[in-house]
Amino acid sequence: MKTAVLIPVYNPDIKFPALVRELKSKGYVVVVCNDGSDPKYDSVFDQVKDDVCYVSYEKNKGKGYALKRGFEYIGNNLIDTVSYIVTADADGQHAVEDIDRVSRLLHKSSGIVLGMRDLSEHIPLKSRIGNDLSKTVYTIITGVYLRDNQSGLRGFPISMTDWLQDIPGTKYDYELNVLATAHKEGIPIVGIDIKTIYENNNKNSHFKPIMDTVKIQGSLLSYGLISTLVYTLYVVALSLISWFNIPHFYQWTLAMFIWVTGMHVVLNLFSAGIRHRQKISVIYYVTSAIKYSIATLIILLFDFQGWFIVLGAIIALIVVVILSYVFGRSGIMGKV
Repeated sequence: MKTAVLIPVYNPDIKFPALVRELKSKGYVVVVCNDGSDPKYDSVFDQVKDDVCYVSYEKNKGKGYALKRGFEYIGNNLIDTVSYIVTADADGQHAVEDIDRVSRLLHKSSGIVLGMRDLSEHIPLKSRIGNDLSKTVYTIITGVYLRDNQSGLRGFPISMTDWLQDIPGTKYDYELNVLATAHKEGIPIVGIDIKTIYENNNKNSHFKPIMDTVKIQGSLLSYGLISTLVYTLYVVALSLISWFNIPHFYQWTLAMFIWVTGMHVVLNLFSAGIRHRQKISVIYYVTSAIKYSIATLIILLFDFQGWFIVLGAIIALIVVVILSYVFGRSGIMGKV
């Protein structure tokens, strides 16, 4: 079975047709999604329309939307033709030989293949800031460290097309959401080294450093929303019990610890089951329970010593954040 290469495209440069021709010469089924490019670029698309599966719409809606439209097309029309999908950018950042390598590894994998660049090399400042911030926040939220979590060169089995369409996001945040959801639901991700290419100092990129970075990080933080809300309620409840000297504080603490960990499990299972029909990784719960336990011990210490318990809660939160990062870098929940 063949591999389809899905390319979301917005206002392509003159190199784009050459990329399509080279992919076609290697036997790939090329799917191009025109993400509402300006009419002046019609001549560029006219050069490839006869050689690709072409999807388009008038208004620019973002890379994530374009990818989901491409997955929808492949799932509806190419299910009997291709078995694998490789996504690649149209701006020259992905070499064809790397697309080949992702495709070959995809044939041996059961999950997602992620092309990862060496971001320690000299890269444009706007890209470095976004990538470094993304790596740190991603590690804290998911408990998994990825050297490069913003690479658009990825591989998926065609069986994942429905799942991929369910992932939230329509802009650059979509690709990060895919990885965060996969880790949370125990879908394997295999990394492969690819070339780091930033042509013309990445001036052809449509990435907006401030707006897109804020949206990406905001979307990623939403994946930690359940844990944050449950932990906040937990801390507020313990603080009130301590503040008003309610009897049997330690029994209340044990009961609430059991309650918040239970709610953490139920809410995550509910969100995964309803949206993605997946199970949450067991390791995710183990590391979460460890963090809750340590936070509880810190709060109890502050209460036992007669210190300000809210300060203990703040310190506990800082410790939990640090632990999340340490767990991620140590590879406890998986390392790519």
